[in-house]
Amino acid sequence: MNDPSGMTDRVARLLGDVLHIDPPAPGIDLIGTGLLDSIGFMHLFVALEREFGIGVATGDLSPDRFRTVESIAAFVAAKQGGEQGPVVPAAAP
Repeated sequence: MNDPSGMTDRVARLLGDVLHIDPPAPGIDLIGTGLLDSIGFMHLFVALEREFGIGVATGDLSPDRFRTVESIAAFVAAKQGGEQGPVVPAAAP
């Protein structure tokens, strides 16, 4: 991932602080490994809004947007750029 602003590192450090863990590797599946659960999601949303000055709307709550540090960094970068965020199809029920 081309990351000239260091967004991936910033998100990894923020996640480490929010989840009280060492900053996770960029590609690790945060949901699949159990590092990010529903309570962690809520804490993460608040932290993202505060740290990066973005709004996380209900429509943004696709688990795949928050599955990895890389996907979270892409989401934040898109929000800061005024975009709606990366389009991620909803998982099948």
